[in-house]
Amino acid sequence: MNVTSKKEKNYFKSQLSKVNYNPSRFQLMIGEDKFLFGVISANDCEAPFGKLMQYKTIYDTLRDLDWKTKLSFNKAIKYAYAESIQKDFSLIKTESDKEILAFYYIENALFRTLSLWDMLAQLYRLFYNIDLPKEKVYYKQIFDPKLKHCDKFKTKATEIYEYLGQVNDIDCEGEWKGNHNFCNVLRNQMTHRNSPNVAVMSDYDLNLKHHPIFLLKRIIEDYVAVSQYIKDILDGI
Repeated sequence: MNVTSKKEKNYFKSQLSKVNYNPSRFQLMIGEDKFLFGVISANDCEAPFGKLMQYKTIYDTLRDLDWKTKLSFNKAIKYAYAESIQKDFSLIKTESDKEILAFYYIENALFRTLSLWDMLAQLYRLFYNIDLPKEKVYYKQIFDPKLKHCDKFKTKATEIYEYLGQVNDIDCEGEWKGNHNFCNVLRNQMTHRNSPNVAVMSDYDLNLKHHPIFLLKRIIEDYVAVSQYIKDILDGI
């Protein structure tokens, strides 16, 4: 492996290591070895510790998502730097099983990273008592600073909304700009039209593959960004 590849891998690993969750957070102990598993409120009257348990539900989901996302990223990094991909990657052909596996784990990481944005929105809904059912929470709506509910967190909403709408720029130093938009377009193509990791040329679509390492940089940086926003709101609870 050359020096550049080692530097890239170290960068990816260091970015992933920035995100950590405490398994004991929001855990209410009862005595020395028991804890409150959960509560359910009756009708419109919130039970004692009801909100705490809602936070715990979201937090436990975040921990589960994060473990699976990191697993996918680490597997993708392993395969993306395989010698066969480094030497023989083609924009139009799939040359090896390792390339297929790299894209498989990248796709897993992509979907889970974008799920984190929904969980971030759920935390804001809960913390700021936004009058929306949890089934109707969409993160771009939650952070639209023009909407009334954002008056309670206008500065943060503006910051997040601006990040979500960043113009694409991969010629800048450090973290690239427009990562979230890129990830969102990629996910939508994958979900609603055709795989972005399969090269095609037809009246249906013209698509050439991105190198797995290019995708990893964009998705990992978006993962770190959303994880930092999650940490910010959690630290305020």
